[in-house]
Amino acid sequence: MKIEFVNEKSEPTIEALPARVRAILGVPEELLTDDVILSKDFLMQANNYVNKKIQEYEELNAGLLEIAYIYYVCYLLCLGMYARLPKQMENISTKTVLQTIDWDAKALECLDKSNELILETIDDIEEQDIYSTAATLSDETTYPNTTNM
Repeated sequence: MKIEFVNEKSEPTIEALPARVRAILGVPEELLTDDVILSKDFLMQANNYVNKKIQEYEELNAGLLEIAYIYYVCYLLCLGMYARLPKQMENISTKTVLQTIDWDAKALECLDKSNELILETIDDIEEQDIYSTAATLSDETTYPNTTNM
């Protein structure tokens, strides 16, 4: 299975991706612009990462994989957040909050969440396979005991 999270123009197929990424990271648009989030490098790397994890499966929950993709984009962005934060900001409380965040820890948290969602999706499909292949037992009137003669 392969899900294209970006189209042939390297644009995201996920609706409102920049806003969703900023909501997860808690960073205002002034510090994390759409252009940065929509960078071809981030989008393609996240697309390849998620698809590599799911390549051997036929049908998976695309909704959960979309969220996993968003978290992986967040992971990639967190790695450079210290450099994106300005040294001076007008709003002192926002500056204090953003500069006190451990962006490396936040990056690992986003990566873990992405992997967790991918595994949850894979587990869901594997559970469905187990239930669909299990034999259904019924009472003895349907299957008479032929061992006692």
